[in-house]
Amino acid sequence: MAVYELLTNSTTLALVGSLVAIYIATDFWKKLYFVRNGIPGPIPLPVIGTLFSFLKGQTSDMIAKREKYGKVYGLSLGKNLFCIHDLDMLQEIMISKFSSFPNHAEAPFKDRPLDAAVSNARDAHWKAVRSTLSPAFTASKLKQINNLINECCDRLLKNFEEQQGKEGGIQCKDLFGSYSMEVVASVFFGIQVDSQGNPDDPFVKHAKDAFSFSIYNLKLILVLLVPGVGKLYDLFDVSITNPKIKKFFLGVIAKALELRDKGEVKRMDILQLMADSHRVESTENEEAEDSLIDQGAVASLSEKKVALSTDEIMANAFIFFLAGYETTNSALCFTAYLLATNPEKQDQLFEEVKMFAPSREELTYEVLSQMEYLDCFVRESLRLYPPAAGLERYNDKGDIIIKDLLIPEGFQVYVPVYAIHHDPEIWDNPEEFRPERFNKENRSKIHPVSWLPFGDGPRACLGVRLAMMEIKFAVVRLLQEFKIETCPETEIPPVLNKATAFICPPNGVKVQVVSRENDNGKRAEEAKT
Repeated sequence: MAVYELLTNSTTLALVGSLVAIYIATDFWKKLYFVRNGIPGPIPLPVIGTLFSFLKGQTSDMIAKREKYGKVYGLSLGKNLFCIHDLDMLQEIMISKFSSFPNHAEAPFKDRPLDAAVSNARDAHWKAVRSTLSPAFTASKLKQINNLINECCDRLLKNFEEQQGKEGGIQCKDLFGSYSMEVVASVFFGIQVDSQGNPDDPFVKHAKDAFSFSIYNLKLILVLLVPGVGKLYDLFDVSITNPKIKKFFLGVIAKALELRDKGEVKRMDILQLMADSHRVESTENEEAEDSLIDQGAVASLSEKKVALSTDEIMANAFIFFLAGYETTNSALCFTAYLLATNPEKQDQLFEEVKMFAPSREELTYEVLSQMEYLDCFVRESLRLYPPAAGLERYNDKGDIIIKDLLIPEGFQVYVPVYAIHHDPEIWDNPEEFRPERFNKENRSKIHPVSWLPFGDGPRACLGVRLAMMEIKFAVVRLLQEFKIETCPETEIPPVLNKATAFICPPNGVKVQVVSRENDNGKRAEEAKT
């Protein structure tokens, strides 16, 4: 009773009210930084800042903001952040002055054990962990999983064949999602699943549930509005990730590691390579094989390696799964859409496929590296439809001036990837699908940071090679067997997702396929008549 009276008496209420008012006023003063310094952007509101404007989506809305506010403007989303469309500034931030922006913003809650992933590692520890993990993703290592990817492609083709001629078209999101999931299960965890043939498989069900997440999640919004709530999340082990999903996958990874420790499983997959990578020295110039990785960025990485803890291996495997599954699915859906809506370019790509890889057995990692038009096609697809609409960097090293702009310590930089990829000042006729932009003659004209589906600089996506390998393998294997066409249910243009940072269409992508043999027979008959 005494406690109740203490909490409800006028003095206590006045004190609590005063503290809340001081917190709101102080927080609002911070949010008004951009207004006070004459930096354009939407006017923030107390507590919520500019959160509502960001919830409109990160694709066309970021383009509209660029047109309204210019190439640099301010937003307030828990932390103050600069949204920067200027490529020269971004090149400084991500590459030449990377030492001032080496980290992602620290998450307002830990979400254990996912906080042990390389994406959350900081400073010297991040360099050491990245150096440890990098050998698992070099070209020489990925060549060893060539057969694993091809086996997943076998099931993908079988699924397309079974759905060929299906009324209402073939839902690419389902089939490519199955393929992506099977690659992740095989390449990362050493597990073979038939996600299309057995949708009730626990691995399949939990994987699909993992991507029901939305930026409208109440727990996420609350922690953005009141950052101190993150401390409570940590205290009570609250997770933004569905606890059942996290528990399942961490259990799968733990079991896979246990079997490897006992010697019952010895398989050259990414999980095994991660477990062994700290004992393997990188061969000279392995990173230089990949033109997607900035050479100056690579040179700045630490050569020191560390033995990964079990928590770090599990966290990284889970994060790689989350990142790899959705991004590959999205990239393949949009590539199928572009193949179907650009038949002449599809024919041109098919001619290259016939020249370099006319059959399954002839398709290898080395062959893919020789297919120039395929590379141009995939890059242009990723330009038009990057899997993630944006990325961020964080200044935690002190105030710094980038091209006359002061970026104070503690401020984030948001890189609006989709908007940059669709900027007419950067790309001529940006809405036009034109793979030739990326051929040898034109590539030198492209600004180094104008193409960002995997980020850039030392913090670029670690799985670039694997992602491109997955995408290209699937495209080539499909074109070996099928011609991809639109159908009445094909959305032109596709509707993009606004509820998450991933833009894969909520309605998926529907196409139809025609067997190459049937198509050739049809053309022969037409020629006779």
